[in-house]
Amino acid sequence: MKHAYNWDRASTLVPLLGAIFAEVADRRSAIRELERALVRMTCEGAPPDSLAQATARLAVHRRELRHTAREFERLGCVVDEDAPNRVVIPGANGRLESGFLWQHGESEVQLNAVEAGVL
Repeated sequence: MKHAYNWDRASTLVPLLGAIFAEVADRRSAIRELERALVRMTCEGAPPDSLAQATARLAVHRRELRHTAREFERLGCVVDEDAPNRVVIPGANGRLESGFLWQHGESEVQLNAVEAGVL
């Protein structure tokens, strides 16, 4: 499915993109905490049940983090590899090169991904 966004439609994505990024940040934080906890628990000889529960929670967070990547794909957007807090949104012709940029924390999209030197 080809996605095409004009300025107004791209602008309506901002709250959704912000929510997805908030979830990504929360999941990454939880993953870091669980990884540290698992190391500590292993060193301290925690019971196998506790280790299994923490490992399961870690797996859930990692799976849900992968789902957020699919949300961007579903919208036709791409997270910029060079700036992971920036999203490239396709333009009116469906091409990323003529699309828009949105930076996490910003309230508006920016015009033309090519002119910004992203693509």
